[in-house]
Amino acid sequence: MSRGRPLLAAVAVLGFASASLADSLAARREYVMGTIAEVRVHAVRPGADPERAIEAAMGEIHAVDRLMAVQRPDSDVSRLNRGAATRAVTVDHRVIEVLRASRRLSELTDGAFDVTVLPTVRAWGFLSGRPRRPRQAPRPAGYRHVRIDAAHDAVAFDQDDVGIDFGGIAKGYALDRARTAMLRHGVRSAYLDLGGNVATLGSAPDGGPWRLGIRHPRRPDALLGVLEVGEAAVSTSGDAERFVEDEQGRAGHVIDPLTGRPADALVSATVVAASATLADGLSTAAVVMGREAFADLLPRVGARAVLVELGHDGRPIPWIGPGLRLHTAPAPGRAPELPSHD
Repeated sequence: MSRGRPLLAAVAVLGFASASLADSLAARREYVMGTIAEVRVHAVRPGADPERAIEAAMGEIHAVDRLMAVQRPDSDVSRLNRGAATRAVTVDHRVIEVLRASRRLSELTDGAFDVTVLPTVRAWGFLSGRPRRPRQAPRPAGYRHVRIDAAHDAVAFDQDDVGIDFGGIAKGYALDRARTAMLRHGVRSAYLDLGGNVATLGSAPDGGPWRLGIRHPRRPDALLGVLEVGEAAVSTSGDAERFVEDEQGRAGHVIDPLTGRPADALVSATVVAASATLADGLSTAAVVMGREAFADLLPRVGARAVLVELGHDGRPIPWIGPGLRLHTAPAPGRAPELPSHD
């Protein structure tokens, strides 16, 4: 790993960033989807306006938030959760797209990914910001109880205990739409970060790969290592940010849909894929599936991954899948500055 090249970003539940904005044509940071979105444009076609490109990208992210945030009572997903058990509810076509992508992921992962986890997530307090171990939590109803009528942009639930939460896929979908918007506006090189979910366009400013740091799952001031990727999407899921820790141990916010309990097969899963939607959903599923089962899935979905288990001594043990190399992280005294991701 070249010491002279800056670490442009870090992907994890919480990330690092050390590169100066001086090499960008335009950049913006905004609070959206419960976190910080950062977009940087580094190169455009002649005549293209980088500020308009960023405006379009941010517009796509805000639109997904308005449609899919369960915290918004007027969002499409909130309307679904209130009414789809009694009647078909018409929604925006983007919600249909995410539901169909979610169903494909559920089928690919044998149910390890499932958007019907809302009642369980609420019971654990992960949406309220006050997580606690419940006496009893409902198991998710299961994705098969969501009926999608794509021809009419309508959705119905076939039982009344279904509740949808797009927390494991919506950020990735928002990044895909934002990246597509930037392409339409003539962007050739860009970096997009939505709460640690990262998507890149083209090459890094120096013409080489993008260098992305994976946060250490138990040391918030350190990196586990650094990945080098080209144009790609990268997502990390794990228990480093939202969790319950008590005398019974540590329980993260990723729910195993098959048991209704927090998943603990992995403490961290970083997935690299062409699609941010795919990377986001797969990183969530990996924490449920565990290393062996998820490693078997990777060739079928065209993705790569770094999967982290904890050893008996509490130290992280990374499994680095084919096609990736985890470089040594910067020394603690030279670690990148922690940005204000929420």
